[in-house]
Amino acid sequence: MSDIGTKEASIKWGVSQKTIQRWCREGKIPNATQDGKGSPWHIPINAKPPRDKQ
Repeated sequence: MSDIGTKEASIKWGVSQKTIQRWCREGKIPNATQDGKGSPWHIPINAKPPRDKQ
């Protein structure tokens, strides 16, 4: 497995799932992808959270 979803990232980084989704939409998580609008996000397993965490 080379990627995780927003739920796993939220647990790993200690922020809400909605925050992870927003970061993905805003491009704050490099290489996070989506198969199509409304589909789940694929976040690289080794990705780091944004430094500002906002």
